[in-house]
Amino acid sequence: MGFFSGCVRLLFIVFNFIFWLSGAAILGVGIWILVDPQLKEYMKVIKDGTQDEEFLKISAYILIGFGTFVFLVGFCGCCGAIRSSKCLLGFYIFCLVCVFAGELAAGIYVAVFKNDIDGKLNKGLVDSIKKNYFGEMGPTWDIIQKELKCCGGNSYLDYENSTWARNQTNVTKVPLSCCVLEKEKPINETLCQQTKENYFYSKGCREALLDWVNSHSAILIGVGCGIAALEIIGLICAICFCRHIDREKYDSN
Repeated sequence: MGFFSGCVRLLFIVFNFIFWLSGAAILGVGIWILVDPQLKEYMKVIKDGTQDEEFLKISAYILIGFGTFVFLVGFCGCCGAIRSSKCLLGFYIFCLVCVFAGELAAGIYVAVFKNDIDGKLNKGLVDSIKKNYFGEMGPTWDIIQKELKCCGGNSYLDYENSTWARNQTNVTKVPLSCCVLEKEKPINETLCQQTKENYFYSKGCREALLDWVNSHSAILIGVGCGIAALEIIGLICAICFCRHIDREKYDSN
């Protein structure tokens, strides 16, 4: 084997080791999305407001599947480079194309969801507040309102004529989770629940939730773009290596 051939093989092995590590990164992001308790609460509200499937949860399963597949593909590429096997390299190229196609489909799914979610949340969050805050969604909404510093779906007025409001006194217009806090306690609980300015969060949670979805979607898109770039490099390297193997065999004959 010539010097050039040895360099090509070494570079290809190094690339596939990096590619294998990227599989670990994809797995890590996917598992993080599934186990992070904050993400679960946020997605619970979004799901109740959109009546849609859990977007980030589905994305997490996709990432875990891709991460596992990338592990196998990277191993296959390393074996193909070490053994100079066109069969293994061909399978490696096929797998890269499949992963790339899968990532493209996942990217389209993320884009469609982001475009669709705004319209659904506009009415869905209001319905969630009016119908479900007094029930099972109450604790989840409290977490969202405290962490995002917001109140209601589109605004604090969503609590008017809600199931929750009908079970309160006339002066209690918003729940405690809408109150501005100081050292984890409301600055003034009474003035807050009377919706006095500067004592409660007047901004609705829809915009804050959309910003949160966009920021986490950016993580998924960033990871996907990084892996896609690696895949294109890997595809070019694999094709060049296959051609080099053919050239070596022709020269030896």
